[in-house]
Amino acid sequence: METAEARLARAREALAGVQRRVGTTRERWEAPTLPLTPVLDQLLPQGLRRGQVVAVAGSTSLMLALAAAASEAGSWTAAVGMPSLGVVAAARRGLDLARLALVPHPGPQAAAVAGACVDGMDVVLLGPRLALSEPDRRRLASRARERGSVIVAEGSWTGAHTTLTAVASRWHGLGAGDGRLRGRDLTVRIEERRGGTARFVTLPLDADAPLRRGASAPAVTSRALGGAA
Repeated sequence: METAEARLARAREALAGVQRRVGTTRERWEAPTLPLTPVLDQLLPQGLRRGQVVAVAGSTSLMLALAAAASEAGSWTAAVGMPSLGVVAAARRGLDLARLALVPHPGPQAAAVAGACVDGMDVVLLGPRLALSEPDRRRLASRARERGSVIVAEGSWTGAHTTLTAVASRWHGLGAGDGRLRGRDLTVRIEERRGGTARFVTLPLDADAPLRRGASAPAVTSRALGGAA
């Protein structure tokens, strides 16, 4: 019977082979940040910085949106422990399915699988119920710093560089019994590890146009919460 270590070794070799065939490797990226769609600039003014952990609570759509522009520009993305994530939702958010790896059920090997993805991918999306201890999380964060990857984790993550929490959502587009949902205004609380005042930003997350690179960004409102942690 094949051991877990052997399966991981095969997975790493398969990933390296795909990267060699399509000519997309970590070396093609020289900038310290990965691209973001314009509508997300106020969430992460410093950009999607390599080596950092971004925790996202309350919105899988926001996680996908954070990875979309980098994926479209050539980054590799992995989604680990997110069994409800489908390729339709990922494609709608702008992820390139040819450079997307889905590992919905890593089981007890979650730490090793996530580590392998951090080694070979630019953006790694982690689900909320992975079997990761706090030492596992610290090791993954350290590995991301060494490899220049970005971890986008669903739920809380001790020591995350930025924590984004969806605190309110308002759909629009329906009339009095007719019409269809055309978009959603999502209010996000932004907290930085270095401290300071928490900020709130409201952005039209589900409108199609803002999520396409090159499209003009719609109006985004922001405010600060005095005295917040």
